[in-house]
Amino acid sequence: MTRPQCADETRPTGAPALIGRDREIRQLTMLLDAMAPGRPAVLVLEGPRGSGRTRLLDECAAAGRRSGVTVIPEPEWTSAAGARGLLSAVGGRPGRLLLLCDHPQRVDPRVWTVLELLAASHPVLVVVTARTGTDLVAAGFLTAPDVRRIRLAPLSPGEVERFVTGLLAVRPGANLLDLTRVAAGRPGAILDLITGLREEGLLRTVAGRAMLTTVRLPERTRSRLGSQLAAMSPQARHLLQAATALRSPFRLVRLTRLMQVSPVVLVPAVDEVLESGLLTGDNEVLMFSHELTRSVVESSMPRSVVAALREEKPVRRKAAVSRGRQAAHPAVPVRRAGDWSLLTAREREIAGLVGRALTNRQIATRLDRSPHTVNYHLRLIYQKLAITSRVELASMVRQHEPAGAPELPAGGPS
Repeated sequence: MTRPQCADETRPTGAPALIGRDREIRQLTMLLDAMAPGRPAVLVLEGPRGSGRTRLLDECAAAGRRSGVTVIPEPEWTSAAGARGLLSAVGGRPGRLLLLCDHPQRVDPRVWTVLELLAASHPVLVVVTARTGTDLVAAGFLTAPDVRRIRLAPLSPGEVERFVTGLLAVRPGANLLDLTRVAAGRPGAILDLITGLREEGLLRTVAGRAMLTTVRLPERTRSRLGSQLAAMSPQARHLLQAATALRSPFRLVRLTRLMQVSPVVLVPAVDEVLESGLLTGDNEVLMFSHELTRSVVESSMPRSVVAALREEKPVRRKAAVSRGRQAAHPAVPVRRAGDWSLLTAREREIAGLVGRALTNRQIATRLDRSPHTVNYHLRLIYQKLAITSRVELASMVRQHEPAGAPELPAGGPS
């Protein structure tokens, strides 16, 4: 008998489950166990918009309560008066204190003086959230010296499927899973997409799977992506618009030829669009998160411009081989290939780790930097050495390293 269909079968069952954050919870648990009086410790949960920072902060509160820690929510300590009240309330009572804040810009700078006094007798851990790339210390929102960071990575495809299954109480079908790529692995963006699909009646259950009735973006998701695009810098927006002329995936060098600029000039814009999730990839190959994302970008341009971009032909390598670097990259002088002396100490360090077969993420973890920062340095390395791939770089590393240099396993550091 055919299973009857029901609109409620694809209704989210409650608060989104915390998927793919086991590593972050382990780190938090270790910090809670290591709390001691002295100075207030600060943990910053970093991630782009929609990465689930607030949801993870809620889990921090739950983990703290399970550990017997006194949890102090944001309104009760972020003002000077609130902090003084906390100091009076705690008094001589022993116990660990976990202070949470989802809006660090609201913290009164005078709070930190009070927390220093409180931490002299009580273990204090402050957990705040921040957008990736925001330096809360430099901005004056944090003054405590012991600041640690947890960066929220995108969910893997398997974790995305588990997350959507938790939202709908039924496994997603192939066309729904494919559409979730517009969210770039970010739980908040996935939740926004699923909510929009339900609101517009675009989901149905077929043979125990949640399927799309029509493959299109709900209006709320299009609006979110359009707002992201409008908030970008002009250079990043121009890069995305030019990228609509190329079929995904495409090499960054093709985009720079199309735009007739040096790759170095585009580094900040590339970092910005990767941070937005509208484009995904690494320092060599990029692609739109989904073809419907491309359509959102195209809708931001006049039709005449879209038509002109579609007719634009990137410079062919054969025709440009003799003049490409000078004509397409006039701001960067042509360097002798393989000139190792052009690299800074940090760039040589990153090049060495590439030569040992570490991935960008492993290098970022080893150097305590973000993967985007590693991408930035790699692009500069490629430009200075006049190369275009990791294979070429690894070969150069082997030529320049002294004999007997220690090797790391291909999997990288633990």
